[in-house]
Amino acid sequence: MTGESRRQIEHMLPLGFAFLLRWLSLWQAVACALGAVAYGLWGSPRLNRAGVRPEEAERGYSRGKLYYALSVLALILIFRDRLHVVAGAWAALALGDGVSNMAGRAWGRRKLPWSAQKTWVGLAAFVLAAWPGIAALVFWTAAGTGAVLPSAGTGIMYCGLAALAAAVVESLPLPRDDNLSVPAAAAAVLALTL
Repeated sequence: MTGESRRQIEHMLPLGFAFLLRWLSLWQAVACALGAVAYGLWGSPRLNRAGVRPEEAERGYSRGKLYYALSVLALILIFRDRLHVVAGAWAALALGDGVSNMAGRAWGRRKLPWSAQKTWVGLAAFVLAAWPGIAALVFWTAAGTGAVLPSAGTGIMYCGLAALAAAVVESLPLPRDDNLSVPAAAAAVLALTL
C-alpha cells in the first residue's frame, strides 16, 4: 500500500466519530473536534509517517489534516442546532474526497477539461461514495437529534445534490485546500434543502 493510500484511509477513518453526533452535546462535539485538531498537528505526523508528504515532514504537520479538523469544528459551531448537516458534510469530506483520490489514481485516465489533476473516474467515485454516506449520516443523526427531514426519497435526492456539489467543488483548481471547500459546499446544499 502506498503512502498516499494510507493517507486517504486516515482521511476516511475519522468519519466513525460522526456517528456519535446524535448523542454528543455541543461541548462534547467541540471537545472531540479540538482533539482532532491536536491529532492533526501532533499525532498524525508521528503515527502515520508513511502518509506524510515531504513538505509536511519539513513543516512538522499537515495543513490538510489541520484544515480537515478545523472544518469539522467550524461546522459544529455553525450548525450546532442542525448536526445532521455537519454529519452529511463530514461524510462528503471523508468518503467522497478519500475515495475519489484513490479511484482517480488507480483507474483515472481521462482528465477533466477544467482540471488537469482530476479525472472523470475520480469525480464519479466521489459522488458514488459520498451520496450514500451523506444520506446514511444525515438520517442517522437527524433521528437521534429530533430534526425533521423531508420524505426519505426527497432527502436522499438532496443528499445526492450535496454529493454532486461537493464533487464539483473538489474537482475545481481552487487555490484553497479542498478540506475547507468540500465540506462547505456539501453543508451549504444540505442547509438549504434539509
